[in-house]
Formats: sequence, structure tokens, C-alpha cells
Amino acid sequence: MKHTVKTATNLSLSALLVLNSSLPGIAQLPAVRNPAPSANPNQRRVPPPPPPGSSLPLGNSGGLTQEAAYTLGSGDRIALDIFGVPEFSKEYQVLVDGTLNLPIIGSVSIQGLTLQQAANVITKRYEPFINVPVVTVTLMLARPLNIGIAGEVTRPGSYKINPAREGSGGGVKFPTLMEMLQLAKGVTSAGDMRNVQIRRSRRGGAEQVTTVVNLQDFLDTGNLSQDVTIRDGDTIFVPTASALNTQEVRQRASANFSADITKPIGVVIVGEVNRPGPYTVFASDVRSTNQQTELSFVSIDQQQGAVVGLPTITRALKIAGGITTEADIRRVQIRRQVKGGNEQTIMVNLWDLLQKGDSTQDILLQEGDSVIIPTASTVDLTEVSQIGSTSFSPNAISINVVGEVIRPGALLVKPSTSLHQALLTAGSFNQLRAKKDKVELLRLNSNGTVTRRTIDVDFAQGLNPDNNPVLRNNDVILVARSGYTRVGDNINSFLQPVIGVATGINAVSGVFTGFQTTINAFQNLFLGGDFERRNQLRQIREQRQDRQEQREDRQLERQIQREDRQQQAEDRQQQAEDRRLQLEDRQRQINVENQQLQLQQQQLQLQQMQPQQIQPMNP
Repeated sequence: MKHTVKTATNLSLSALLVLNSSLPGIAQLPAVRNPAPSANPNQRRVPPPPPPGSSLPLGNSGGLTQEAAYTLGSGDRIALDIFGVPEFSKEYQVLVDGTLNLPIIGSVSIQGLTLQQAANVITKRYEPFINVPVVTVTLMLARPLNIGIAGEVTRPGSYKINPAREGSGGGVKFPTLMEMLQLAKGVTSAGDMRNVQIRRSRRGGAEQVTTVVNLQDFLDTGNLSQDVTIRDGDTIFVPTASALNTQEVRQRASANFSADITKPIGVVIVGEVNRPGPYTVFASDVRSTNQQTELSFVSIDQQQGAVVGLPTITRALKIAGGITTEADIRRVQIRRQVKGGNEQTIMVNLWDLLQKGDSTQDILLQEGDSVIIPTASTVDLTEVSQIGSTSFSPNAISINVVGEVIRPGALLVKPSTSLHQALLTAGSFNQLRAKKDKVELLRLNSNGTVTRRTIDVDFAQGLNPDNNPVLRNNDVILVARSGYTRVGDNINSFLQPVIGVATGINAVSGVFTGFQTTINAFQNLFLGGDFERRNQLRQIREQRQDRQEQREDRQLERQIQREDRQQQAEDRQQQAEDRRLQLEDRQRQINVENQQLQLQQQQLQLQQMQPQQIQPMNP
């Protein structure tokens, strides 16, 4: 349906009769006529009525306030209809300077005017030449829209949009705010959804903020009036939120005008984590690189609208190997660079997440965030075991128990494991050889030094820093030999050559037979049997564990390489799709320009074939 605006006259019955009788004369204009007053100056001229309300050339309307009327500009194509003057009633293109080149009156500027205002201006210009002109202006083809998008969006910039027509002969459909935000790849999590600004240039004036839209109200209530229509020359600005509302950020994460949360983001994690450094956080999968443990998450299914595996701070900590036992989870900081070069600091209290179930503390991260885990001034041992079982703690820590235990070597234990628990995991003391009242704890500090402590072992003691401390990653527990064991080992070292000689002459004489039996009994009594064979078996087990860990490392590297190749292929496919869309838009624009050129040529041919006969006006 075409959108028209008409200027009509308010005529009485007698005036209509007079006008009807004079219509043939109205259509006949002199070739050149100076503006002159009416033939009867005493006759009262019928003034035109007030202009009716203009209908909007919109496919959908609605907003916080009544939508402003469409304003004409360079590139618009309009149809001009002058009642009773078919020679002048035709389609015209608004020139680049915003003017129309009309018969008799020449150039008329309509830049920035509504359809009604343009009809009034043309009516006034034709009044000296046509008695009571009735002018109708119809928008036939809207010009391409140039719209700017800036602020907290993924792809800010200038966008050119061709307005679509609704069906055959339908009205012009202009893009809405949400459609433009989708075109800019969505609003980031730092954007202020409650104060989205639409800036519009006024005729003869500077750019002004005409509308402030609350898109959060649309998410809360479904109020479509917030989805306002965008016009040519508008600028959409999404400001940075002064305070982060994590609940609203999670709510709008699945909105179609929000930034794509499936895209990998780069963050930096430092402080009290097992593996500080830069990381790439994916929305569909995450790994704890501390112990090569995979945690599979369901990918985001955009077709069904499921939002799973958001890139939150707890998942980022998991990727960094988890927090240490000295992390202060009450004062976690997220430093974020917002638009304009400013830095925003967000404080996170993960303890409230554990104790109160406050999910708002598990903040969504975005590209370029820095996560800082400070060191706690004091460590509350009652909280260590609870924190060690959380999802953002490491799956396991590696410790070494060496010396006189049943199963010495490297062990994988829970993060909150105490010294007593580690000893029991290693099979406890070797009852025949171990010094069971004291052990040594060797700890590698962050500054490169090593701390060595002697700890009295009392399995009746609970968790405490003196007798039963919580272990850290890479701690070493040394279980020494008892005094009897050291004496026995020394005697065995002294007698070992004698045993070799006795073995060599055993076939000649049985003198040393009883002596060899005594030595074997001594080994069984003080050394716990064939200790050399046990050492060989332990070395074989350690070699097997090393080979297994190497195989797991190679498998993880191959999997990471496959995922990198897959991501690169997806990026190339997306780039090809973007180029295809650009070529289609360019082709459509060329088709429109060709159609416009054909219409102009047809009009020129019609004008050449139809001579204009202008005769003097009847008095």
C-alpha cells in the first residue's frame, strides 16, 4: 500500500460548483505568466484546510513515543500528483542536493521535509500559476539508509541498509533497533541495556538524542514498543554500564541482539592459581590442564535456544589449573577495558557463591579481561576442605612421598589432602624400616626457594598447620629410616663383599654355609627381605607411569591441534559467507539502479512523444 499525504481544500457547495465548472481552465496554463492576483480581487479566496496527519511509510511502528514522520532526502523517489494537471503529475527523483526539478517553478528544496511538508511547499510554489492547486506527494521508493552503530557492540561502524517493501505494492519497511544490533553482532556484556541512545539529526540543526530505549524492559516484560524504528542518518549508541548487574547479563546472554557467547575469548589469569598466564576460554568445552583431566560440556544449541557452558570466571579458573590453598576467593578482581580506554574493576566474592548460592558472583567474562586471585592474609583451615571440593579447584595435585613407605613415589591426591592422608595413600610406614615419629616436608616456594620442615607425626591430630598441614602441589614428604635400619644397612654394606667370596667357594667347602644362613636371616629380620628386588620393581612401576603420562601428553597435544584446525576452518567458512552476502547486496543495489535508469529513459521518451500544449487561462 502506497503512503500518501494530500493537501485538500475546504470548499462549500457553491464553491465546488464554481471549481467544477472551471477545472478545464485550470489545467490550461499560459506559457509564461507573471504572478497576478485573482481576476476578482473582492472575491474571497478559499484557503486550504489544515494538513491532515501524515501516515508513516513504515512496516512496523511503535516506540516510547509516537514515531516521527518520514523525512525526505537525496535518493528518494516520489510520485507528485496535481489534481487536474496531469502534465505535471509524474514520478520524480530527489536530487543529490535534496531538491526536485519541477515544471514551471523549477528547483524546490524538500531535504529533511515530511511528505506533508513537501506537499505544502510545492502547493505554495504553484499557487501563482494554478488556481487552488491540490497536491499529493507519495513515497514510491525510499533511499538507502546510512546508520551508525557505536559503543558496547561487537562490530561498531557505519551500515548501509536498503529498506524492504512489504509485498506487492506494500509499504516500506524500515529496520528496527534490535535488527540493527543483530547486524552489529550484538551488545557486549558491559553494555547498558537500559539507556540505549538513538541520535538523530534535525533539519538545519545538530545531532540530538531523540530516544532513550530500555531494552531490559523488553526482556523483562516483552514490551515491543522498545523496538523503535531506525531512520536514515540515525546513530545508535550503547553506553557502558556504570555498574555490572550480573543477573541481567545472564538473562540477556541468550537474546538474539546480544554478543555471541559461543565465540572463544582471550583472558589473562594471574595470582593464586596453579598455572597462571593467558588462556582462551571456549563456551562449549573446558579442560583442567593441571592434570590432563578433560571435562566435557554440552555445546550451545542455538536452534533450540539452549545456553550451556557460559564462559564464566569459575570455568576460567578451572582452565588455569584451579586455585591454590592460599587463594583469597573473597576478593577476586576482574579488570576490564571498556569503550573509551577506561578500565573497570569488578569485585567478585566466590565465597558467597559457595555459602549462599549467589550465582551472580560467577560473572561472565569477555574478551581481554584480566582475572586476579589475591593471596589470603590468613588461611582458615576449616574452609580449605570445602574450597578444595569446588569446581574451580584443581581436580588433583601432585605430591611425592619418598623413603620408607609401602608405595613410595608420585601421587595424585585431592587439593585439600593433609599430610596424614598422603601418608596413608602411600600405604603408610614400612613397619620394619621407617622412622614413624617424624617426617620431613619439602615445599617449593614461588620465589624459587625450598622450605624444609620436620613434623611430628601423630595420627590422632586433626587438620592443623603444625602436625597435620594441608599439602600443596609439588610438595615432597620424606620418610627417614629408623636407627635399627641404618645400622642394619651399614652392616649389610660391610658384609656384602664377604658374601660374594663365600658364594664363590661354597662348592669347595661348606664352611660358610652356616654364615650365609645367618646373613639371610639378618636381612629378613632387619631389612624386610630382598630389598634390591623391590627397588627394581618400584623403578619398573615408575617407568611405566612415566610412559603412560607421556602418551597422555601426546594425545592431548593431538586433540588440541585438531580443535585448532577445526576452528580455523570455521573461521574461513564464516569469512566466505560474509563475502557472499556482500556480493548479493551489491548485486541488488545494481539492479535497483538499473531499474531507476530504465524508468528515467521511459519518462524522457514519453515527454518527447507527448507535446506540451499550453494555452492562455480563461479569465
